[in-house]
Amino acid sequence: MNIYRLDTIGRILSDLPNNVFTRHNFKASQQRSKALVDLAQESILLYPYKSVPAQWRQLLMDASILQAITMLGLFQHSSTLLELQLRDGDQDIKQRIARETINVLDTAMIISGAPGPQRRETVLASIDTLQAYLSSLPSSSSSSHRLRDGFIHLPAPHTVHTTHPVNRLDKVPSFLAFVQLLQNGQPFIIPQGAIEHWPARDKWPSLSYFVSVAGDRVVPVELGSKYTDSAWQQKMMRVEDFLREHVVLQEEGGDDGSGQTAYLAQHDLFYQIPKLADDISVPDYCYCEPELNENYKEAPVDVIQNAWFGPQGTVSPLHHDPYHNVLAQVVGSKYIRLYAPSETHCLYPYEGIMSNTSQVDVEHPDFDSFPLLKEAQFVDCTLQAGELLYMPPKWWHYVRSLETSFSVSFWF
Repeated sequence: MNIYRLDTIGRILSDLPNNVFTRHNFKASQQRSKALVDLAQESILLYPYKSVPAQWRQLLMDASILQAITMLGLFQHSSTLLELQLRDGDQDIKQRIARETINVLDTAMIISGAPGPQRRETVLASIDTLQAYLSSLPSSSSSSHRLRDGFIHLPAPHTVHTTHPVNRLDKVPSFLAFVQLLQNGQPFIIPQGAIEHWPARDKWPSLSYFVSVAGDRVVPVELGSKYTDSAWQQKMMRVEDFLREHVVLQEEGGDDGSGQTAYLAQHDLFYQIPKLADDISVPDYCYCEPELNENYKEAPVDVIQNAWFGPQGTVSPLHHDPYHNVLAQVVGSKYIRLYAPSETHCLYPYEGIMSNTSQVDVEHPDFDSFPLLKEAQFVDCTLQAGELLYMPPKWWHYVRSLETSFSVSFWF
């Protein structure tokens, strides 16, 4: 089966002479393209992410596409395949190369943003074809059957006792009613009904859906209880591995051996995987164009969408963001506590680049070290699946998942 014939990279390959991908040429091409990738990645690390010169991002993207071309060429030349030695004798070589190719392209797209004409379209078409091929392969492991046939385990909805509840609206507001509520500068919850039309409400509880659409896609996963911990790190992982090791095992009471909580947090998953973007839509509320003020000094060019997906116990420590935020709870529930900007003096922000993050653990407070925290006024809530939480700019918020949870934030 010619699995790449439909994509742009495949068309490039089909025009090459049959003898291009000899073992020698393959190794040489791999080494050269990998050297370019390494050079681009090392150069990017020399800059703050927002200040990376465009040429290094462009080089990373183009060198990664070149590397993918040399890898996909193996599918066209079985004699070369037979010459290569497997690193894992039990793994099919085509499956391994397909996964490695997705890894190369996904990593480049995440780091570089896929600059350049037709680069993103080329990469996405190639990855979609490879993912379809991999999803069609049979799986023998019991954990894979659980992923391919099962659903996220969602017990009876969890509720945390709240002493200062966030205002919960009686019904889904109209656009104009939302704009009026915005003027109050207070958070509020929009009840179920605003996103019931999203396909995600039916699809995302299904583990098999994620495996079929994105099982071999590579995403940045945070490892550690929260990003303020010294042991916190970020790792690129296949979606299926993330589900197996950090969602299914935890739901079944197991342990992956790492003892670490894993969280796919604040990632524009929908730019990376457009098929998942088709499952949601930006709420109309996010186009209301609020007036600028001291807490909202600049609007983003477009609505910023981020995915938040992880097992029970994932935490976003107390922090604030510069934009208006509508947080849509699609699967599971979360406990959220909020403090107004006027309470900042009681919340002990870090200094420097993390000044938007508090040092305090609001659910396990150390009043000896942070005595003013006792005086801080807050509101809190349990956000259930199907509900939206509006948070004004610069409002501090702490978030903890009460079970396996998938949320989408919309900054505007």
